[in-house]
Amino acid sequence: MIKLLEDMRVYPAFGREVFFLFLLSVLLFLLVFFLFFLKKTRLSQVFFITMMLLGSVYSFVLMPLSAPDEVLHYVGAYELSSKMLGTPKPLYDHDGNLRIRKEDTEIDDWSGDKKPDEATVFGMFIQREQILERQEAGFFAKEGGYGYTLQKPVPTTPFAYFFPALGFSFARLISASRFTLLYFGRFFNLLFFAFMGAIAIEKMPFGREMLFSISLFPMTLELVSSLSYDTFILALSFVLLSIVLDYQHREEKLGLKEIGIICLLAVLLSPCKMIYSMLFASCVVVSYRRFSSPLLYFFAIFAVGLSIVLGVLLVNFDSFSRYLRPQADTVNVSDVVGDGIVQETYNRRETFAQPDVFVKILRNTFMIKGKEYLLTMVGNPLGQFDTRVSFPKGLCYLFLLFPFATAILGEKKAIRKKTYLNIAQRTVFLLLSVGLVLVTLTMMLFAYTPKRTDYVLGVQGRYFIPVLPFFILSLVPLGLRGEKGEKLARGILLFQILANLVFCIYTYCTLFQS
Repeated sequence: MIKLLEDMRVYPAFGREVFFLFLLSVLLFLLVFFLFFLKKTRLSQVFFITMMLLGSVYSFVLMPLSAPDEVLHYVGAYELSSKMLGTPKPLYDHDGNLRIRKEDTEIDDWSGDKKPDEATVFGMFIQREQILERQEAGFFAKEGGYGYTLQKPVPTTPFAYFFPALGFSFARLISASRFTLLYFGRFFNLLFFAFMGAIAIEKMPFGREMLFSISLFPMTLELVSSLSYDTFILALSFVLLSIVLDYQHREEKLGLKEIGIICLLAVLLSPCKMIYSMLFASCVVVSYRRFSSPLLYFFAIFAVGLSIVLGVLLVNFDSFSRYLRPQADTVNVSDVVGDGIVQETYNRRETFAQPDVFVKILRNTFMIKGKEYLLTMVGNPLGQFDTRVSFPKGLCYLFLLFPFATAILGEKKAIRKKTYLNIAQRTVFLLLSVGLVLVTLTMMLFAYTPKRTDYVLGVQGRYFIPVLPFFILSLVPLGLRGEKGEKLARGILLFQILANLVFCIYTYCTLFQS
């Protein structure tokens, strides 16, 4: 505490920032308390307000490009922004590096050493020096001209970067500084998630507080307040779940309009990360009786499947073809430690020819990495696996229980029948959840894990957040719990908000002192 007070005296700007964070935290907590328990505001509206304010706090504390792979998403969004603005060609140099403003070249080469393989990205490892640089930065750019990035974008659908690219474009039009550009991109991405998440919560017939609770995971907040395309994935996966449940329980029959909405989601979500195409298997919980005719039901299945395939082929043809080509013994290599030494990964044909070895690897993975998956799904650690930015383990396990509790206790709409999810529907959700986890591990085994490694490498808990709501709904009992249950569920959400605010203030002080 003494050192903190001394830092606040020596660095007045830091003191003002800590005071601002504290004041904003108090106001946000009181506002949510008022909206939850005094005014009884719609949950979707509280969600939007909370996400925008709490996400902004996370965006400020965890500096730009500190989120997992954020620098790659930064380049992807910048590339789309340049196309939006009609930047004069050539857009790339002879090495395939993207043309950017000279003002922004320091973002992914902070040390100026021209070495893209080293951790020279601004914000990747948050230090006092970077915080001070941000404090001194102005709103507008100081440099003119152009340079080139040293990083490569992630090959994915451009829709995943549309909103951060929109923020970048606006910042570039007003000649904003590099910090202003980054924060505009982050803000637009956060705005997209908050808006889509609010829609999902509004449409959910049950499980509303559950989605809210998962959105309050520190890992979720870090991702949605960054430039990551995980924001896009999380938002659309939540909307997909809400639509599926709404279709099954609404009074009106389903027609072409409803089918078109699901197809649009499939076209947008599937090519972002192909693995999440599996989420559309959840559509089978919608009974054929919900359609205006049996023929329309089968048309819906065909249309959704076609939308997935077309979306994947248009964006990820090369990747998709590797999984379909008959040469199952194709050799992949992986640079696990990032030292330039590549190693051959597991081979599909050889691995599947030894099912006992495959099962052993999966078993070892859950035994060795299972705890890590749970912790990293919540937020321990955050950033680029920065141990200084770790949500406390005890709270992580508590946060894992909260979505289950809120799903049981939360508000539910009056629906046509009292059975919210029958055994068959729960089974679909459970198989979908387990299947997505197993397929993710299998894909990373072949793409990333060197031979003779007895467990899967490269998997992080955040990969499983989109399917977590499906898993929870497959297990928890659902029924009317009355007003007391709803108040308790909202109390849990309020506690999560408070825990996140305290964590952010503590983390910001710690990062500045490190």
